[in-house]
Amino acid sequence: MSWATVGPLVFVWWNTSLSPPVPRRKATEADLEFVVTQLRELREEVAFDVLALGEVCSADLDAIVEGLGDPNLSVHDATDRTNRLMFDTAVIYDHSKLTLESSLPLTDKFGRKTLKTGEALGFRLVETDDSFVLVASHWPSRLTAADASAVRAELGTALRRFVERMHAAYADPFVVLVGDYNDDPFSPSLANHLLATRDRALARRDSRFLYNPFWRKIGQSHDSDHADDARGFCGTHFYSGGENSQWFTYDQIMFSSAFLQDKSLSLRENLCGIVARPDLRARLLSRREIFDHLPVLGTVELRSES
Repeated sequence: MSWATVGPLVFVWWNTSLSPPVPRRKATEADLEFVVTQLRELREEVAFDVLALGEVCSADLDAIVEGLGDPNLSVHDATDRTNRLMFDTAVIYDHSKLTLESSLPLTDKFGRKTLKTGEALGFRLVETDDSFVLVASHWPSRLTAADASAVRAELGTALRRFVERMHAAYADPFVVLVGDYNDDPFSPSLANHLLATRDRALARRDSRFLYNPFWRKIGQSHDSDHADDARGFCGTHFYSGGENSQWFTYDQIMFSSAFLQDKSLSLRENLCGIVARPDLRARLLSRREIFDHLPVLGTVELRSES
């Protein structure tokens, strides 16, 4: 079968730090304006189709959508601050290209806890009529659930079971996972329980595995002979108090096996990565700022039969 390229489908995830679900220094109007400016410029640069956000509330979303000023953008507000279990994720999408067909909050009972696994959205592409499922997640911090906590393993298992349900319902489904998992790609929750592998050939061959291109983003962004260390980073999350590293690759975008096949939606791995704008990077490194995460980008090529 031969394919004709229709265009890209661009995903962005950013934990904005504006309205976290736990008490922390409150964001100012200037912080919100900075986020709006970052997103507006990002929209101009990469023309994202799906923008998933973490640590936002409804008021933040209103300001962001107004600031973006694009009539083609719609918002799915999955935030909820009315209960003890607070939700802080949302998805902004281009409704001229995508139709939102379903939404489902994914929660999991684990002992006496209720865990927020993610928010699942079903989309259909207007131009090609393909459908895909997006799950946006913001998992507990290491302060709330330590590295070795059973909660982290359970979250990975719960998300894998959801993906398995998609495979049971649809033949070789397109599933995209985005979020701040507060775990690195090699953490057991993602590598062992979710089965998000660095082995592209394995994920292509065996649909039980997801492919995680962000395994490649855990090291330094520049070689050691690069003269300008001021642009360097080695992850998506900066924490000045880290014992062995101040950088962690907590923000990731992962893809089901279908994106690695010869199909109408094909992963463009060369256009997946960390968006490290200099002004945002500078704020991450400052103890005076609230920001501690860089956005991440994932790109899929849309194709039609020719």
